Amino acid sequence: MTPARHARTWLLVLPLALLPVMAGCFTLAARWLGAEAGYLLGFGLYWLVWCLLVPRALLGKAGFGALLRDRARLFSRANWLAASLWLVVTLSAVFLYAGGFLRAPPALILLAAPLATVNGICEELLWRGLYARCFPRNPWLAIVYPAIGFALWHLAPQVVFRADNPVGFALATFPLGLSYGFIAYRTGSARWTAVSHSVSGALALSGYLAPSLLALIRA
Repeated sequence: MTPARHARTWLLVLPLALLPVMAGCFTLAARWLGAEAGYLLGFGLYWLVWCLLVPRALLGKAGFGALLRDRARLFSRANWLAASLWLVVTLSAVFLYAGGFLRAPPALILLAAPLATVNGICEELLWRGLYARCFPRNPWLAIVYPAIGFALWHLAPQVVFRADNPVGFALATFPLGLSYGFIAYRTGSARWTAVSHSVSGALALSGYLAPSLLALIRA
């Protein structure tokens, strides 16, 4: 099996393995350290192992370093649809979350910005950049399949902090995954989706990440 085919095979298995493994990690970490610390540890493992080490192992140093380098310009005539979609998704986040962001305590904002940036970059390397790079001629596997995995992944952290409608919350991330997937597929990288994801996450105060860290600091 060639290295490229080996990587593609692993990417087909990855979403099926990630959910149960990370759900177990979040459960054990929360029981061991408490909800806030366990939640942060779970995300730390997710970022380090799944979002960074797995793409690095599958693509090698050069391939991993290229995940944030565009193969085609986003803001170009050929990519007008992807560029328009990027603007719609990013500006929608501004309209949805800017009010709550501006009313948030400064300490929470200071924590949310870097945490959202780390999360945005790491998740886009895995769910968009890696799949777009490994399946450049297959939009189903480059866009749709990782969008399903991205949506399912959002069930794992909810073993610690449960949404009012866990399944509905996870399903709501599927259209976002499709949008980001299309943008990454057209540009060949996770550069612009990482920017949008990071901005959206910061404006949304990074979900439970920043509040969890703030609670631990104050404790």
